[in-house]
Amino acid sequence: MIEFEDVSLSLGRFSLNDISFRVDEGDYYFILGPSGAGKTVILEAIAGLHIPDSGRVLVRGEDVGDRPPEKRRLSLVYQDYSLFPHMTVFDNVAFGLRMQKCAKHEIRERVDDILDRFGMPPHFRERYPLTLSGGEQQRVALARSLVVNPEILLLDEPLSALDPLMREKFITDLHDLHHENGLTIVHVSHSRQEALALADHVAVIIDGSLKQEDTVEGVFNRPATEEVGRFVGIDNILRGRVAASRDGLMDVDVDGVTVSAVGSYPAGMELTLFLRGEDVMLFLSDGAVTSARNTLAGEITGISRMGAVVRLKTDCGIPLSVLITRQSCDDMGLCTGKKVLVRFKATSVHAVPVK
Repeated sequence: MIEFEDVSLSLGRFSLNDISFRVDEGDYYFILGPSGAGKTVILEAIAGLHIPDSGRVLVRGEDVGDRPPEKRRLSLVYQDYSLFPHMTVFDNVAFGLRMQKCAKHEIRERVDDILDRFGMPPHFRERYPLTLSGGEQQRVALARSLVVNPEILLLDEPLSALDPLMREKFITDLHDLHHENGLTIVHVSHSRQEALALADHVAVIIDGSLKQEDTVEGVFNRPATEEVGRFVGIDNILRGRVAASRDGLMDVDVDGVTVSAVGSYPAGMELTLFLRGEDVMLFLSDGAVTSARNTLAGEITGISRMGAVVRLKTDCGIPLSVLITRQSCDDMGLCTGKKVLVRFKATSVHAVPVK
């Protein structure tokens, strides 16, 4: 549906560097990255607002380098919504249909239908954008972009200005919209939570370069580099060297502590290990029976309460973070200095060569 082929693009001091990726029809595709990474520039290149210095942008298999934005059959929603302040809600939503020279009765019917879909009652039609809340403006912006029946929807951090409750509602709305209409959606964000809730595939962009493209599970559970791992929130990132490797299982020496991990890298290779805190189990004694190959004795060095979840920092010869429920923390009477055992499976450790 959308392809970037070795796209490079310079804007002042910023540049995109040989970006290549593919968005399939019906995909919910996330472009993740920190502020200033180039995410919005990629979105605007898809929309036709920037022309690459080299490489090609293809939409539906066609090179659209010389095709203006209005001929690309897509809609773009910016994070500030870009509503016309001098137009009513109805006129904002009807704008694209009028540009397409649709009949008046068709415009009325389609605008009413889409506003009903987004829960906007009749009296909202004659209000102006500056009299609406952020959530209401967001609904109007989405309605305006969808009423023209685009094949592709481009979203530039559409949830960043919403409060937590409204953000949760719009995540549900976007999920339903995607599945009901089969839209191809490209969503730019720096929010890991949004990507986990909505994405089919994810591209991670840092400093204008594509660092990894994969399924959402692949990016969040099997990062390709330490840089990606830190960005997607891996709690434990360790450096070590393979001490032994046999039958798809490795013993990795991490500062004198042996960590078992799945893999076939040869002895002597330096690796980066990734381990999520929720994949680490914590016990007060050695009595529990588990299938975990890794058991390390240590003590708690820090406790951070985050609502229903608690992050524990432990010293097991190597620093390890553990995520457990608040109820488990209270039931076990955990506190700083308490002796514990941490366990985790070899399959929970993702290993990649140091780059």
